[in-house]
Order: sequence, then C-alpha cells, then structure tokens
Amino acid sequence: MATRNRLVFAAAAVLCCALPLLAHHAVSAEFDPGKTITLKGVVSKVDWINPHIFVYLDVRDDAGKTTTWMLQSLPPLFFKGSGLTKDALLSNKQEVTINAYPAKDGTQAYGFLLKVSYADGHFFSMAPQAGDANAKGAAR
Repeated sequence: MATRNRLVFAAAAVLCCALPLLAHHAVSAEFDPGKTITLKGVVSKVDWINPHIFVYLDVRDDAGKTTTWMLQSLPPLFFKGSGLTKDALLSNKQEVTINAYPAKDGTQAYGFLLKVSYADGHFFSMAPQAGDANAKGAAR
C-alpha cells in the first residue's frame, strides 16, 4: 500500500510539472521562421515580464509616420548574466536595428525578436537560433 501511495504521488508530481510545458507553444506556431524582417527604430517601451519579454519599437517610415512594433521575445530568465536588462534596452534612445520573424497570420507591426544591433557594433541575440559566440561579450 505504501509503495502504491508513493507511485501515485510521484505520478501526480510529474503531471503537475508537465502541465505548464504543454501550455507553452513553439515560436513557429505564431511566427514565420521562414522569413526574417529588418526594422530600424527606437525602443520606446519594454515589458520585462514572464512568460515573454515584449519590446516596443517606434519605426518611422519615409513619409514620417511612426508605427510602434510589438516584438515578443523569450522569458527574462533566458537573459540572466548576458548583460541584457530592461534598463539596457530603454536607457539608450539611439536608433537600433532589429531582426525579427513576422507574425504568421499577417498581423501588422507584430513579430518575434531575434537580434538587437547598435550602430557601434554591439548587439544582443534574443533567441537561441540567432545565437552567436560573440554576442555575450559584445552585449556589455
């Protein structure tokens, strides 16, 4: 009986731990990893929250109209120790270049953030697929 109770408890514990993983989705469920877009603009807002960081980028077109892009990224814990913080993204009001996957359903001004590059050459890789061995050192 005690062995059965332990097995039932272990199964319940495994199930409780696995349920959050089932609720999460792959990047390719919402975004098109077969296409990459490049945007230039200024970071205007950052939501540094779980389960995903959101970066808002003000992009000005040739006519002078500004569109704010909402760019989803990975959870904050992914960037621990990388030098990337909410303050790092917001403190520098210079133009940045962003590489992102566009929304799969065609939603305008929405994408998955892959990389943020600055004019001086430093950058932050925001997704494991876009990782670069030099990114961590350059992300100071």
